[in-house]
Amino acid sequence: MLRCLPLLGLVLCGLAHAVAPPHIDLTAEPAWNGWSRPGRATEIDIRVTTDTETRATLDVVSGRQAVHADLDLQPGRTLRLQIPVNSAERVAVTLGSQSASPERRDIGVSLSESPMLGVALVAGDPVELEGFHTLVLAADDLPRNASAYSSIDALIVDAPTLGALDQRQLAALLEHAAGCGRIVVLNPNARLRHVLDGAAGCGGGALMSAVSLVDATELLQASLSSSTLAAISPGVVGELNRPAPAVWHRVALCLAFYFAAAALAILFFSSLPLLLLTPVLAAAAALALLHATEPSSQLVIWSEGESGARFARYQASQWFPGLVRERRRVSIPPQLASSSRPCSPSRAMRFDFDASRSRATFAEFETRLFDQASLCYAGSFPTTRTFEVQQRPDGSRDVLNAGTMAWPPGWLLAGGLVHDLPALGPGAHGTIGAQSGQSPPDASVRMAMRRTPPDAVSALWALDLGGVVDAPIGSKGWLLVFASQP
Repeated sequence: MLRCLPLLGLVLCGLAHAVAPPHIDLTAEPAWNGWSRPGRATEIDIRVTTDTETRATLDVVSGRQAVHADLDLQPGRTLRLQIPVNSAERVAVTLGSQSASPERRDIGVSLSESPMLGVALVAGDPVELEGFHTLVLAADDLPRNASAYSSIDALIVDAPTLGALDQRQLAALLEHAAGCGRIVVLNPNARLRHVLDGAAGCGGGALMSAVSLVDATELLQASLSSSTLAAISPGVVGELNRPAPAVWHRVALCLAFYFAAAALAILFFSSLPLLLLTPVLAAAAALALLHATEPSSQLVIWSEGESGARFARYQASQWFPGLVRERRRVSIPPQLASSSRPCSPSRAMRFDFDASRSRATFAEFETRLFDQASLCYAGSFPTTRTFEVQQRPDGSRDVLNAGTMAWPPGWLLAGGLVHDLPALGPGAHGTIGAQSGQSPPDASVRMAMRRTPPDAVSALWALDLGGVVDAPIGSKGWLLVFASQP
């Protein structure tokens, strides 16, 4: 009996260890040292460690936006996530598991009414810019989601800090540069300058290089005094969307069915119970028809770039018309997911976040009849459109495809008129007659005309969205490219 006591003790210790709840450590910090601006986006940097293999759920609530992620935690390994959210003064982060009590962190985000300047310098030298709130940053403070750069209005960064960025940070910074973000880089080497120049949007006017802090602040002041073409807003993208009549068609069909049933009942039935029952059955059938299928969403993408640039920036909106009061769950196109957010901050919406791929995969929201929820996306994509235009003495124009890829038919915008632009292969020329100009034929060309300065020349093409996974049928997109100014 006494010989069994040590074995029994080992068994009991093992059982106690097996049922002991895991120890989970949760930390959460907002980007930009806890600062952002009203109506902008930011990110929450989350670290989770545990001493036991366990599954957990993470929920981040910022205003009316919620992000949910299922986590697979491993002992001794820190899981780090950067969750993009809309900026709000309070952000709640909750981590829960079946074998441990929930962990919650409440984060405060200060919303600045003044424009913000991020300064990421190894030397930590002080920088002041009149009218700006300055944030002193280290390399690890720069975000991993390009959407979080909307929190600041300008950035000064030196070459050593750029060299310390990880791959996701550098990709986010380059996407911010492609979106015409104002950036001054101190003393970049030739290789770094080549990478940055290749990603810069707005003709490179918003991305500058300096040799000293004094030079950097002067360049930034001069850039702020000159205007760059602001990105198109989600509301303006909405002007390109012609509301789908599918909802109205179904409602009209249901009403027609209801009144037809009521008319037939009056004509053929004299029994009072049947006359009372027929409208009830017709109403139930009409509701069933509305619930039978949900209308497809509509995706519209507007993109802009400069001739010869490697990237074009885009803004996109996806609308989800409602038929009935229900909770709807929709998939998010993977190519657009990194910047997905509700177009309206007042719209309650929950996102499912894939921790392994660091992106949102699904969105959930409430709908009702004639209501329309919308998701907004922003970012950049590679482009190869390069063209040159020369005007001849007779008023006609010679167009050259100076790129390495063929382009489809499109429109050339010059002198306040629209001209048909022929499909051209690499190195091919096309001639546009002096009298071929016309007024903008549709909303997309009118939008391009408004975006093109009066003394500039641009070209507009419809985008082929076949490569956008999970894009709804009937999605539309355009690419507007501005010719280089002589």
